[in-house]
Amino acid sequence: RNPQGPPPPTGQPMPPSAVKTYNDLVCYEWAKTIARSAGMSGNYRFIMDRFKKLRGGELQMSEVVREDLAMAVEGFRQCIYCGSPDEIQRDHLIPTAAGGPDTFSNHVPACRPCNASKGARDAIDWYRQRSTQVPRIVWGKYLKLMRDRWQTDGLLDAPLPPAERDRWKGLSVE
Repeated sequence: RNPQGPPPPTGQPMPPSAVKTYNDLVCYEWAKTIARSAGMSGNYRFIMDRFKKLRGGELQMSEVVREDLAMAVEGFRQCIYCGSPDEIQRDHLIPTAAGGPDTFSNHVPACRPCNASKGARDAIDWYRQRSTQVPRIVWGKYLKLMRDRWQTDGLLDAPLPPAERDRWKGLSVE
């Protein structure tokens, strides 16, 4: 018997069966973020412990301000997607055309080619088509934006539809 719990799934699998609601999905993804930051991304038991604590309210996601502060300190000097310092613009992680807010928390620095490539697509949909990892700052901001959006829409406790569950599969996060 493995004292660390079952081995972690390989790649970025579907969320486990414990993820039943929109809130569960955000908590699970944030738990994986905590595990990566703690150097424990391969420890499934650690991830599920953090997931349960987030879901139960014992742990809280950091505020959007954390990523916003990191962005302000780092500035808009290079594209968050490819690292280019040329033609930097502000991109909306969740496009305003798709209901994303026009706020600093929904902005990231993007070079003109990346911004044009992403277009009016949601960041998660765009990354699904790329072979690069989602940067930590992008992922943190995105999770918090989605949590806020689903809360506003009254969906946090709603059952997670299979299509939404599938949408989160296959992403690689730094």
